[in-house]
Amino acid sequence: MTHIWQGLRSGRWLTPARARAYSLILLGFTAIAVIGWVALSDGLIDRNGKPLGTDFSNVYAAGSLTWQGRPAEAYEPALQHAAENVVFGGREMPFYGWHYPPFFFAVAVLVAAVPYAWGLAIWLAASLAAYLAVIRAILPRPETLLTAAAFPAVFVNIGHGQNGFLTAALLGGALHLLDRRPWLSGVLIGCLAYKPQFGVLIPVALVAGGYWRSIGAAAATVAMLVAWCSSRATPAGRKSSRYSQRRGCGAQACLWPMSYSSRWR
Repeated sequence: MTHIWQGLRSGRWLTPARARAYSLILLGFTAIAVIGWVALSDGLIDRNGKPLGTDFSNVYAAGSLTWQGRPAEAYEPALQHAAENVVFGGREMPFYGWHYPPFFFAVAVLVAAVPYAWGLAIWLAASLAAYLAVIRAILPRPETLLTAAAFPAVFVNIGHGQNGFLTAALLGGALHLLDRRPWLSGVLIGCLAYKPQFGVLIPVALVAGGYWRSIGAAAATVAMLVAWCSSRATPAGRKSSRYSQRRGCGAQACLWPMSYSSRWR
């Protein structure tokens, strides 16, 4: 028993051939599951009464509201929920809230420029490609792309249409470039401001490592994003409802990421 445990811990059992075989098996299961889930759905609604891509529906609905000139409504739960229902022909859908800062509307607008199914496909394909490209850059080996694509979290992210691929690409790319191109690394870190929880630990790590150029680039990137969305705020957005003001939405929401940009200085 001890011999078996030591063999597992050593990793010698995971040969390139086995890694390839296991990855192909996982990919096969993923493909079957995704195809079956879509085939058994009722249009864009799965068998559980949820939209295909679940979490993506809030991004698409927010983009649709923006195309209609009503982006501030994305921060009103009732109005955002109504917009999500409209996307699916008026059917009552579970509510998926819009919890992003205003600069993420740039992504929402792009994916909402096409029908929902195409928007979901483009979002997943583009962000998956970015994730795979970064992993390949970090580990330039023949088996990298296959094993990275077979990682179980890939299936979860595809099923829920989440931003995990984009987040992994930005964070992985930033860490990969931290020593060789610190300014660009900082820009990628700044673009992660839509995930403010990273503003707690990453700055500490950068300060501990003395990566001052990356810190400066990250702070400048966040400041530029804040300035950009502030310049795009409309008078209607400035007169957002009491809920929006309480949550920091409308034009004031542009200041929300700034509270985290102070952590980068």
